[in-house]
Amino acid sequence: MNRWIRRPPRGAQPKAQLVCFHYAGGGTSAFQRWTGKIPDWVDLRFVQLPGRENRFREPPFRTMPPLVRALADELATVLAPPFLLFGHSMGARVAFALTHELTARGLPLPELLVVSGTPAPSVTDWKHAHHLPEKELIQHLIDLGGVPPEVLDSPELLELMLPVIRCDLELSETSRLTYPKPLPGVPVLAIAGEEDVIAPPEKVQPWGKETSGPFEFVVLPGNHFFLHNMLDETLAPILRGLGRYR
Repeated sequence: MNRWIRRPPRGAQPKAQLVCFHYAGGGTSAFQRWTGKIPDWVDLRFVQLPGRENRFREPPFRTMPPLVRALADELATVLAPPFLLFGHSMGARVAFALTHELTARGLPLPELLVVSGTPAPSVTDWKHAHHLPEKELIQHLIDLGGVPPEVLDSPELLELMLPVIRCDLELSETSRLTYPKPLPGVPVLAIAGEEDVIAPPEKVQPWGKETSGPFEFVVLPGNHFFLHNMLDETLAPILRGLGRYR
């Protein structure tokens, strides 16, 4: 498999595909617990962006257009309808931009686009952090609930991670996700954390404007990283979307 994709082994013939995009500072390991909760008949694939884990020597992308062009080039032969796209935070914005790139190229589109934990493109008044001084950036990450104690206790690990996180945040925060037309009929599911400080429910709900297709909106308890603490609840509407292909 190419360096962009991690694919857990499956024991059954796939009937649908689920492609997942990680959040800022994360990698495919963020989805480690998913493998035991997604049915074997789903071809589960995790996208690994440059700058982390097995790709740590590659420079991370800081702007969206070259990233989605590279992704579309790499995934054009990998995406196998019917497929669903899921992204959390930065990953949701990447998945959305990629869907527009697929549209522009006349390639197959997802049966469902799941955008989790990020403000809708029409919302501009959310906190940006990529430019913050180091101490303030670290505090911002702590406020989001996304820094494990072992990382906070290791200055060396923090020093290693912060440049990638800063680039990821720049990618997520400064990319203009405005397009002439909504997605053509692509169903969109938006998921928000009730206590998310950067993507509260009222800033996530306007995702419905981004498609001419069906829209579903789900609010879950928890902070920005509800997908870890509320994994079963996060997966429930996704599994319902996959259920039609069983």
